[in-house]
Amino acid sequence: MSAANPTRPKPRGRPGQPKPRVDRDARGQAVLDAAVEVFAEKGLQAATMQDVADRLGMAKILVYRLYPSRQALIDALFGGALARIEAAGAPPWGGYGSSLAGMIDMARARPALFLLLLRDARAAPEAAPWAAACDALLTRLGEPFIAAPPGAPEALQAACRHAVRSFLPFFVQAWIAGIERQDGMTDAARIHWFGEIVRAWRTATREALGLSPAA
Repeated sequence: MSAANPTRPKPRGRPGQPKPRVDRDARGQAVLDAAVEVFAEKGLQAATMQDVADRLGMAKILVYRLYPSRQALIDALFGGALARIEAAGAPPWGGYGSSLAGMIDMARARPALFLLLLRDARAAPEAAPWAAACDALLTRLGEPFIAAPPGAPEALQAACRHAVRSFLPFFVQAWIAGIERQDGMTDAARIHWFGEIVRAWRTATREALGLSPAA
């Protein structure tokens, strides 16, 4: 009987057994997590798919199998972020300042992702539409505070929407400060401060537009 060929590769696993299944969802999430880190460090415009693959120690082709393009990766990141924002804005209103509190708590779970969306996305062509979509979503969530009565003229409805959009930059900056804890306030103090500002803004805006007083 001849000796076995020492150069022959050894079979992997038991004969007839299937190869271990790759958890595609888990791998996809790992890519998203690495992308957030890389985009935060290098910038949305400068970071590449190769940078993301290198962060994971993964072949770039495997990243492309999950996200066929850099745009697809950015869309997955910010699409998920907007879904979280909408979910955070869904519960019943809990009083002045509660909306900001909920957004801060939600964003602190993934601060780098939300800071990219709120602070960096509008300067990057591939991400700018997501910044605009975020503004539109936040405006929609804020519209009930300055809502025209049913059947109001379009001009009044437009004025109400404009009032909410005009307040949006302040909300976003307060949100960023809360995520980063950079405003020198405790969480409780920040929410009270913001709530009092919203109360005054809402009352003054409704009065200026000839709407009924805020509840």
